[in-house]
Order: sequence, then C-alpha cells, then structure tokens
Amino acid sequence: MSQITHHSSAPRNSFRYRRSDSSHQSPVTNHQSPITTILFFLLLWLLPDILGAEQLSLEQSVQIALKRNRDLLQAQQQVAEKKALLIYQRSPRLPQISAEASYQEDYYSAGDSSSAERTAHLVASQELFRYGETPLGLLQAQQEYRQARVAYQKTVLNTVSQVRRAFLSVLLTEEEIAEREELLKELERKHWRMKQRLEAGKVKPIDVKEAQLEVQDEQLRINTLRRRLRTGKLELLSTIGMLETRLPHQVEVIGTIAEDFQQVTEDSLGVVVQQAWLSRPEIAEAKAQLEEQQRLVYQTYSRWLPSLTGGATYQYKDTQLGLDFIQSGSLRRGLLTFDHPLYQRSSLATADDGNWSTRLGLTLPIFRGGESWGQLQQQRARLRHWAYELEDEQNRIELEVRKAFFGLMDAKERLELQKERVEITKQRLEIVESLIEFEWARYLTYEDILRRRQDFHQAQQDYFTFRCQYVMAAEDLRKALGEK
Repeated sequence: MSQITHHSSAPRNSFRYRRSDSSHQSPVTNHQSPITTILFFLLLWLLPDILGAEQLSLEQSVQIALKRNRDLLQAQQQVAEKKALLIYQRSPRLPQISAEASYQEDYYSAGDSSSAERTAHLVASQELFRYGETPLGLLQAQQEYRQARVAYQKTVLNTVSQVRRAFLSVLLTEEEIAEREELLKELERKHWRMKQRLEAGKVKPIDVKEAQLEVQDEQLRINTLRRRLRTGKLELLSTIGMLETRLPHQVEVIGTIAEDFQQVTEDSLGVVVQQAWLSRPEIAEAKAQLEEQQRLVYQTYSRWLPSLTGGATYQYKDTQLGLDFIQSGSLRRGLLTFDHPLYQRSSLATADDGNWSTRLGLTLPIFRGGESWGQLQQQRARLRHWAYELEDEQNRIELEVRKAFFGLMDAKERLELQKERVEITKQRLEIVESLIEFEWARYLTYEDILRRRQDFHQAQQDYFTFRCQYVMAAEDLRKALGEK
C-alpha cells in the first residue's frame, strides 16, 4: 500500500506533453552518456564473475593453443613466407603473359625523309618441359620451405606438450589440495579432542599448542598450494594464448589424469619405436632430404647428355607462334611462345604470311676437365651422408623412446611403493595416537606421536612428488612418440 501512495498524480495529458517536448530535443542529447558506456564495459569485464568460472578441458586447451599460441603463429608466418618464396622461384614454369608497346622513328639525311613505327603486342609463353639440374634458387627455396614446415610441426608438438604439462600440473595441484583439506579436517578434529582432554586435566597446555601448530602447518601447506595453483593457471593461460582475456579465478580446469601407457611393455617397445619413426617430423625431414639428394644425383647425369638448342617459328599475317629450346647452365627448357600485335602502324613493309623459320644447335660434351665427374662424386657423397643422417636420427629417437619408457616404469614403481609407505606410516600414527589417547601405552609420549606425524607428512609429501614425476614421465614418453 505504501508503494501506491508514493506515486505522483500526473495529469492525463502529461504523456502527450512529454512526447512533444522530446521531439524538439537536439540530436546531441540522444547519445548515450559516458556513464552508460563505462557501466557497459564494466558489466562486460565482470560478466565472467557473474556467470561463474569458465570450464576448460584438456582438449579445449589444446585446440585454443593451436589457434592462439604465439610460437605457433610465428611458425605459421614463417611457413607462409617460405611458401611465397617457393612460388616466386617456380613462377617461370607457369604461363607468362604480358603486353608490350614500342615507338621507333628513323630519320634519313637524303631527302629529309623519315619512317615511324608504333606497335603494341600481346606476348605469351608457356614452359612445356624441362630436364637437367634444378636451379640453385629453386633448390634453396624448396629446402627452406620443407624446413619451415618441419619446424612448424615441431612447434606444434612442443606446444601441445607444454599445454598438457601445464594442464596436468593444475590438476595435480588441485588433487593435492583436496587431499590436504581432508587431512586438515582430521587434524582440526584431533585439536578439538585435545582441548577436551585439557579441560579434563589429562594433557598439558603445551600438547594443545602442538596440536594447534600442526593444524596451522597444514593450513600453510594448503595456502602455498593455492598460490601455486594460481601460478599454474597463469602459465596455462599464457601457453594457450588467453592470458590477455582471462584471469586465474575465471577459469576452472576440469578433467582427470588418464593412464595412457598401461598396455605398453618392454616386449612391445619395437612396435612403439616404429610408430615414433612414423610420427616424428625429424624422420620425415631426413627422408625428404634423402629423396631430394637422390634426385640431385640422377640430375647430375644430365651433364653428359647432348645440349640441344634452337626452335621453330611460324608467322601468319602479323601473329607469330614459336617453339624454342633454350639452355641455362645445366637446365634445358622447352618454351611455347605466342606474339600477336594489338596495334601496329609502320611505314615499313610487313613480312609475307605463312613464313617458317627454324634453327637448331647441338653440343656434345666430350671432356670438361673432370667437372661433371667431380660434381657426380660430390652428390653421391652427400647422398651417403644423408643416408647416415637418417640412420642416426632413427637411432636417436629409438634411444629417446626407450629412455622415456624406462623412466616411466621407474616412476611407476616408486609411486606404488610410496603409496604403500604412506598407508603404513598413517596406520602407525593412528595406532600410537589411539594408545596415548585412551591411556593404553605406558611408555609412549607425545614425542613419539610427533615423530610418527613427521614420518607420515614426509611420506605424504614424497607421494605427491612421485605422483607428479610419474605423470610428467608419461608426458615425456608421449612427446618422444610424437603424439599430440
């Protein structure tokens, strides 16, 4: 009722007056005020907090990193640059079309006569075939483009590995925080029971302080882990390229730590190594280099082939169609040419229609001082070099895979033993605490409890350390196999 009585009693035609007044306002007053703009951007900035933290899975993190990681973007631009250079070097093999115009006027001393010529031509050519050695510029462009692609593939593998490590580090930290929070609750209950026993006169005040200090120590460990969690999220956001748009508290990492190599045994390492040879970009690069070197060896034999130059030209009216055989270094090319005048005004007589012209040159290489033989031996030596490089690369990757696998097995065994050690130290601590709490142990003191607690905390800390080492060892094996 109070809300109704506070309404103002406006006349009936007030709405009509307001409409007529608003229609005469200046255009400037219809714009949004700065306060509205500031509130709008503030709402956009606070929107993630209002809607809650954004959930981020491992697959999503990898996909975002493949699109926004700075190292990957730079590698992509490097590939695009080398590809453009390769297109430039390959351009002579594509159609060449141009329009040409010229003007020429000749003056003669006799009779003050002159002749003028104005022409415009459409000229085109197309390479039909080529054989011989690859030009040096094109060869370098091919190698640089291939190397840029391999570097990009390596960057992808490294980036995915970094994302997985950062993501799993966050999950491990959250897992440790959850377990330590459960332990903190148990310590708080023990502290409460110690205060109850102090009131009953069964313990000393120093015992209560020691129990309280144990609670505070565990809370300190949890606070340290939470700070580490924020740092881990910052590292993850930086790796996937979202550090400029998200804060650690605006992202919630979801997922579990999978056991991907349970079925891999030492007997199956041979198959695993072969899979790594197929996946690693280093092997693909070495094989491509070896194949290219084999082509260079075959191309060197063309130095002993006869060099044929010449061509044929047919002219119909003013249009010329030609076939040319040209040589540039050790490269032979066949070109189809076309020349058609678009405009021609000349005082000179034109050639007759249907004219043919042919030319032919043949060079037989007999002896060049051992140049061709030396070039062939050089290319053969490089071929053997790249064959050895491929074998060395395969051996290196096999060694890397086997070392990563053995490291994973060692980490797994340490983790399993440490898990048993944590259970044993925990049971011993519970036994000692129960004996002292119920006054069943005559010769046990609280120093015995503190020693057992230290053993338990150290075993638990080692367990979390070994757990992290095991997960990272699995990632080392994944990276050695070339898996994304």
